[in-house]
Amino acid sequence: MDFSIEQLVELDLSSITKSLGSRKQLPAAFYVVSSEDIRRLGATTIPEALRLVPGVHVAKIDGGRWSVSVRGFNSQLAETLLVLVDGRSVYTPLLSSTFWDQLDVMMEDIERIEVMRGPGASLWGSNAVNGVINIVTKSARSTQGGLASAFYGNERYGGGMRYGFEAGEDAHVSVFARHAQHDDSKARFSSVDAGDAAQMSKFGFRYDKDFFGNADLSVQGAAFTGESNGANQIFPHIITPQVPSVQPPYNIQLPTGDEFSGHYLMARWQQRQSADSTTALRIYWDRHNRRSPALDVSYQVDSIDLDFQHNYRLNPLHYWVWGAGVRFNHNNYQPSLYVALSPEKRTDRIYSLFAQDEISLLPNTLKLTLGSKFEHNPVTQFEIQPNIGLSWSPDEIHTVWGSIARAVRTPNWIEQNVQFQGYLAPPPDPAQPVSPANPVTLISINGNPRMTTEKLLAFQLGWRADWQRTFDTDLSLYYYNYDDVRSYNSGGLQTDTLFSGYVVLPIKIQNYGFSKIYGGELSANWQVSNAWRLRASYSYSREEIGLSSTSPSVAYVTSAGNYPVNNASVWSQLQLTSDWSFDLNWRFVGGKSNNVFSYNTLPTQSYHELDARLAWQLNKDVEFALIGRNLLESVHFEANSHYQSIATGVQRQVYFSVKWQF
Repeated sequence: MDFSIEQLVELDLSSITKSLGSRKQLPAAFYVVSSEDIRRLGATTIPEALRLVPGVHVAKIDGGRWSVSVRGFNSQLAETLLVLVDGRSVYTPLLSSTFWDQLDVMMEDIERIEVMRGPGASLWGSNAVNGVINIVTKSARSTQGGLASAFYGNERYGGGMRYGFEAGEDAHVSVFARHAQHDDSKARFSSVDAGDAAQMSKFGFRYDKDFFGNADLSVQGAAFTGESNGANQIFPHIITPQVPSVQPPYNIQLPTGDEFSGHYLMARWQQRQSADSTTALRIYWDRHNRRSPALDVSYQVDSIDLDFQHNYRLNPLHYWVWGAGVRFNHNNYQPSLYVALSPEKRTDRIYSLFAQDEISLLPNTLKLTLGSKFEHNPVTQFEIQPNIGLSWSPDEIHTVWGSIARAVRTPNWIEQNVQFQGYLAPPPDPAQPVSPANPVTLISINGNPRMTTEKLLAFQLGWRADWQRTFDTDLSLYYYNYDDVRSYNSGGLQTDTLFSGYVVLPIKIQNYGFSKIYGGELSANWQVSNAWRLRASYSYSREEIGLSSTSPSVAYVTSAGNYPVNNASVWSQLQLTSDWSFDLNWRFVGGKSNNVFSYNTLPTQSYHELDARLAWQLNKDVEFALIGRNLLESVHFEANSHYQSIATGVQRQVYFSVKWQF
């Protein structure tokens, strides 16, 4: 409540925009979740904090898995969203996704979460298609002393400790450890425990040092281990990972679940040559491992990334940002009998160069932004991803902006290299034994090394209005046109194995889909009084998908259809006294149907929910809070099931939290 509405609007966005400047004149749709927002929400996971952002759909799948997407294409594998932590990409090239169950930080150490709705490819490159999320953590200097926090209740418990200390002149160190467990224990069509608890433990450090007042070094690293058990109950309405069998029921269903671990180390050097020139160099090594015991599949992905950036004010009219980078991605895959990659080991080298010019056509009134990313990858070779944006501020109240951008998503390793033979369709006459005259059909999904990029041409228009210091509104509209969207094309029936009692139907991953997505978001902030603040938002999104007329066979498009048309929320923050605060957050998520090619034929229904938080600040160092989640319903479902996971019910939860600084 210490921030005015005007200060909230001007929160720093330089980490995601790679440049300084007022948010008011940015020709893009942005939102910032502050550390105070996270505290007042009582969030114990990053996806919970992202529920606040208009245009971002967050759905809990089971105890540890989430689907998070911006403006469409939502699934557990949200392939068009780039997620960063302090500029370090946590987007895996194996599946074009972010594993939210292994993305965990000390929630009290988050400085802010910057969200760009819309393409960010001109700055961040391939896969920053529908949006970019950057989680910015606090410096070691600002986390000195000790902190202990804990939360406990039904379906969740955990906590963490952090301690910061000086390590010489102008040098600071911070170390932390955290453990958390979450659960959603109701399965669809059943009152039994789904057994989908997830847990994760993590420890890490950060070292920051200032040199001569004009240079900074930051080194940070962490290691983690955990598991997402997934539902251990098998239900006839949901298809889970399966082992094929030529005997009824032809597919032996297996429980879902993953074990994971990993670590990273990152260093960043920033130097200010003058008031008009700043350079930064960052390098990091990231490794994560995942294993699915049911299918006996495991892999290890290593990423090494080096990038350089230079910010330079050429003159009062031109502000340049340019940089270059190289990235190495290496995969070591351990195949199973049913799922394999060919080759099992692979290394990709990606080279990039970007440049952007912010041109003040009329100082403080009209700004033109021109930029592009130039990238070379081993799959589709050269990719150019330009952006043009224009913002106009005729007075101190209004800003109108628009942009046109191109972005691409490069094919992931599964799409190119997978060989998956794990499902048998029953024979024509299930009552008769399997034979050459009554064969089962083996569905075989094969990767395509010749896949091309999915391409987006995005048009955006926005209007911001700071009506007064206590009230502002933000409207964003968009139209997205996608070409070469991933499709699954069936081939001709192969009968070479007919005498063994089965035939093979090959499915090849191709690029014959297209999609159009259009919609908008409206948000408002109102400081009703010194003690009461209201935030409201509404999002609308409509998806249209189809197949190209050049598609050579029957095909399915899987990338669209999971995003709700309507989303709305109202958040009330009330400071009852100097020591007590009470917050209510109502949210509505409209129903959505499954995508065309889905393993679960049940649509997700719309739902209303209410979260509440009552907090007591005992003194400046100790805070107690009681949080209620999903108070309107005992259980509801937020996501569709996928082959990788079974959606379980999100339950009503009540938990207690405490934070102590010393």
